[in-house]
Amino acid sequence: MQLALYGSIAWRHPLGVGQVVRWAQEFGWDMIDLRGMSLDAPGQVEKQIVPWGYDMVGPRHIAPQARDQIRGMIQDAGLELLCIYCPVPVHVPGPWGQELRQLAAQYVDLAAQLGAQWLRPINNTPQLPDGTLLGQQEAFDRTVQGLQELAQRAASWGVGLLLENNENTVTPGAEELLQMKAALQELCRVGVCWDGANAYMQGLDPADELAMLEDQVDVIHVKNVQRCAPGQEGYMPRGNFSYRWTPLEEGDLDWQALLTQARKQGFSGPVVYEYVNPFKGMPLQFWERMLPPEQAAQRASQFLRRVLGG
Repeated sequence: MQLALYGSIAWRHPLGVGQVVRWAQEFGWDMIDLRGMSLDAPGQVEKQIVPWGYDMVGPRHIAPQARDQIRGMIQDAGLELLCIYCPVPVHVPGPWGQELRQLAAQYVDLAAQLGAQWLRPINNTPQLPDGTLLGQQEAFDRTVQGLQELAQRAASWGVGLLLENNENTVTPGAEELLQMKAALQELCRVGVCWDGANAYMQGLDPADELAMLEDQVDVIHVKNVQRCAPGQEGYMPRGNFSYRWTPLEEGDLDWQALLTQARKQGFSGPVVYEYVNPFKGMPLQFWERMLPPEQAAQRASQFLRRVLGG
């Protein structure tokens, strides 16, 4: 298995992507995984600005010559670029939705130009940016239609679309991931990114969800959380509990057991360490208790190497 360092490790470091590369190289990571530009996500200004970080990349914010330089910097460090996430929704109807899908297509181009293996589309909640609430099935169907359009662009570049389970979205669990993959897999390369903590915060059993996916997992996101009383912490995705981010070895999820289970199911792909995720909307103070990013990058690498035996 290869280890990938998620770009959020440097979301508040002014050297941005360059610092992600430096820490990945220094602490024994094999790959990096980058965040898309939150400023490209439609909706409230606060939701665009709070998650924004120096590590983000977006097609409207990077000059053509800089793309070649970033790709060269990653390669010169002996690393690979696993993925870029795209924060632009593809399920919005009407002319505005078409404009957004055109921007999402530019993210496919950017992923290819930077040498990424995958584009990971997110922002697929049933609530549209204008506040309209769709039914779960309608939101799922619209997302599939948008991704089918995007898949043509991805196939032309050889970039894969990576589907992830996220709480309160149209793909909250294994069943929905497999349904969406089946709807897209004839159009381009489609993969599954499984996040055990997201499953846990959705109220699902991570081990059961992983078992349901069998051998269909291409990438695993690792982070850990501790379930707390309602209102105790700043993140309450489902209303029954709040959650606190922890180091990998300290939260409620047993990552040694889950990664062992994944291996037994045939998984041999990249494991991505997600230091923080400001895109989930927690205030800055929520993250102040985290380990400093440099320490976290080193400690997570050591933990995962120990667990994976390499």
